[in-house]
Amino acid sequence: MRSQNRNLFFVRSFICLSLLSFLVTAPAAAQSCLSVTPSNFSLKFGNTSVGTASAIGDVIVRNNCTTSVTITSFGISIPEFQLVFGYAPFTMQPTATASYGFKFVPDSAIAFNGTVTFDVGGMNPLVFNLSGTGTTANGVASFSSTSLAFGSTTIGTPATPQNVTLTNTGTGAFTVLSVYNDPPFAVTGFSGKATVLNPGASLPLTVTFQPSSTGTFNGTLVMTSDTLPPRGVTLSGTSTQATSLVVTSYPTLPSATQGFVYHVQLNVASGTKPYTWSLASGSKLPSGLVLSHQGLISGTLGSTVAVGNYTFTVSVTDSKSHIATSQLTLPVGAPTGASCNNIDYDVPGTTTPMTALNDLGTGTYLGSEGGLYLNGSNVMPASHDADGVSFASAIQPLDANGNPDPNGKYALLSLGMSNAFDTFAEFTIDATAEPTLNPNLVLVPGAMPLITAANLSSLSNPIWFNIMNYFLPQSGVTADQVVAAWVMDTDPNISGTFPGDMTQLQAEFEAIAQNLHTQFPNLTLAFFTSRYYAGYSNGQESGSQEPYAYESAFAVRGMIQDQLNGDPAMNYNPANGPVVAPWVAWADYDWGNGLLARKDGLVWTCQDFGATGLHNSKPQGGEKDANMMLNFFRTNDATTPWFLAPQ
Repeated sequence: MRSQNRNLFFVRSFICLSLLSFLVTAPAAAQSCLSVTPSNFSLKFGNTSVGTASAIGDVIVRNNCTTSVTITSFGISIPEFQLVFGYAPFTMQPTATASYGFKFVPDSAIAFNGTVTFDVGGMNPLVFNLSGTGTTANGVASFSSTSLAFGSTTIGTPATPQNVTLTNTGTGAFTVLSVYNDPPFAVTGFSGKATVLNPGASLPLTVTFQPSSTGTFNGTLVMTSDTLPPRGVTLSGTSTQATSLVVTSYPTLPSATQGFVYHVQLNVASGTKPYTWSLASGSKLPSGLVLSHQGLISGTLGSTVAVGNYTFTVSVTDSKSHIATSQLTLPVGAPTGASCNNIDYDVPGTTTPMTALNDLGTGTYLGSEGGLYLNGSNVMPASHDADGVSFASAIQPLDANGNPDPNGKYALLSLGMSNAFDTFAEFTIDATAEPTLNPNLVLVPGAMPLITAANLSSLSNPIWFNIMNYFLPQSGVTADQVVAAWVMDTDPNISGTFPGDMTQLQAEFEAIAQNLHTQFPNLTLAFFTSRYYAGYSNGQESGSQEPYAYESAFAVRGMIQDQLNGDPAMNYNPANGPVVAPWVAWADYDWGNGLLARKDGLVWTCQDFGATGLHNSKPQGGEKDANMMLNFFRTNDATTPWFLAPQ
């Protein structure tokens, strides 16, 4: 049933916003200098299953006036229609636009009709009609197993494939839209085309595991459909060093782009240097690319090479005449509109490629040492880690007033710009599908396009109104139930020379941490991450381009280091004085220098980005980044106590 409390909140919010508009907005007879999309003032969301959300519907207001126009406030009449992005007050200069996104989230199988009203200074309100119908999904997606454990295998060697079957155990049909996971896991059996599963029908799937480096790996097989929430299977496996010569490159290589430069180094293990590479007899690369004897696939891919997957076999021989072969697949995509020749980025003023902070170690970038922590280290100091684990272990379900309640909830809130908005949206899909997710955890999308670190550093910015009055209530939680935050942001106004250019951003990050403590009394943990690669950017936003995207990691590190150094402005320990901030730490660090692989193999291809080169493509790049985020939260010792369900 519909929550009466949520309805009451939205009605009060709508009334208050409308009254505010009445008080501050002078009536006007004409609005001819404004244009809107949709022009019929109507958003129709169609049928949406209860328990799921519709696609986002956009409202765009364009100022065709000769003077600035301000949207002073807005209000949504019923809670089944929810705000996704956009804020007020928002001032549009002549020719500028204001964009707002909404979704339909039905809580019962009936038709809903509502409105969203925008109050515009000096003009009549803009009222858009909202409609959608809640439906009941009678299909049930059931996997034959909720987890697949591949045990241990050697790098470069595939583990024995495992099978899992998706079956519709319900009474109605549903359509499978996607089935995916991320390397070193791969899934086959789904054609990639929408597949209808009638009651009793099954979809057999095969999952493989082929690691290219040693370690422990986790993944999630994710299934999305037209009417059901995401469902998934937990994947795990470990790998050890090979004892004989083996090609360790993952069988599916990083994507290439028609007509653009390509540069990927193949890898080998457990042989004796030097190595000599060649194409196996009968194999060939797509036009424009060559394989060097050193194992580098490079060149400019022919613009007429068709989009698709190209398979070939490589051979490597070591100095003792041992030979290893591997069949590889090279995906080719169409130009994205981004600057696809920017396959790596150099240290400013040099021809030396920038090195990811976690690979730089005691090396330096423009005089500053690498590492996620000081002295070139990527390991958090033990005492700080222990404090984080202590906070994590104390997290428990809370009622709306923040009191312990075994039937209550707790929330992880996202904050940041459009990159964070996109990543958290994909992360939410994957996390929702993950069978080990703690059922008490609520994921609250607080990130929003155009919200900078400077915006978040000020509690008077409208984004905080959105979080407190829309995003939290829409997620069914209160400020007292927020216990942790994930932040990814930058400042588009960044300029100057490193390290001075990061001074302001670090100060903004510290202000954000303080604001989190102020707004959410039970929030004890905040995880920050810097921006991922921006070398493919077409230059739209200064603070999101390189080298600023790379350098933003130093601002995160500086904030964390201030807390480690006992700066009173970042104190989280009551034994050391007034608490003004949560415990802060790195989340996943996702920057990699284009096609120059990090030590852990991470690369960013142009196919991972959309037309501007600033945002991940969907689903390829977005899923890659979301997977790194999910793996962080389900493996970090300061997150697993509350992120995962009790064992």
